[in-house]
Amino acid sequence: MPFLPYIAGAVAAGIAGGVLATLWAPGRWVTSYIQHFAAGVVIAAVALKVAPDIEHTGAPPLLVMGGFALGGVVMIGVKWLTMKVEARQRRTRGKPWGLTAAAAIDTAIDGVIIGTGFALREGVGVILSLALGLELLFLTLSVGASFRQEKGSRGITIAVTSGISLLLLAGAAGGMALLRGASETTLAVVLSFGAAALLYLVTEELLIETRLPEETLISTAMFFLGFLAIFALVSLGPDWGPDPQKRKRVGGWRRTKIAVISEAVLLPTGAS
Repeated sequence: MPFLPYIAGAVAAGIAGGVLATLWAPGRWVTSYIQHFAAGVVIAAVALKVAPDIEHTGAPPLLVMGGFALGGVVMIGVKWLTMKVEARQRRTRGKPWGLTAAAAIDTAIDGVIIGTGFALREGVGVILSLALGLELLFLTLSVGASFRQEKGSRGITIAVTSGISLLLLAGAAGGMALLRGASETTLAVVLSFGAAALLYLVTEELLIETRLPEETLISTAMFFLGFLAIFALVSLGPDWGPDPQKRKRVGGWRRTKIAVISEAVLLPTGAS
């Protein structure tokens, strides 16, 4: 199961975020820098990997657009439900269960997206695992910090954030089990649904929470740095572009030493 280390790494990142929240409370500037970087990573994953691979499946555009529209409607529903729960929580001054529920739903959906990516092509799953693992780290860090602000114990904080992280594994396993043997058209529609969910994640959870009245250029630079990190990975990685053979032939990226070394390390012996 070559996909397991990548998913396990993403889950471990989420658990680490919850543990870190019990030891460290990042300031607003650090939070802004980190979440701008994560936003750049997620947008790059959608723009440079998910969208091109959806297009290369040859799925009917109307079905793909329908999947995207459905994803947008579902995430708007999640937002509405989260606002209701959070408003009630503010009135009762209880634990941040609204934020926890939203994080749990988002993480389960992210897991299904990763599973669908691996079902379509390993490179898609790898990029999504890296991007969403980073996002999960800061999501559990945020949830954990909220529990600590409400005087939650370390044990409860770690248990809740670890449970959220494990939903990524459950979602990925469920996605791969349900979509095993599915047509590329079906996978493309599910990924288009996921693309809408990822864009919601960026606009409604990462960037909207980090806007500060004294925004600095560092935050903007971190966004572009995150995008550039995935751009470099997609460009230089082995068979991670939408059409690596075409890329080598037509004015594209040269076959670099990094790509050759990556292929030797990551591709099975005898693979071309």
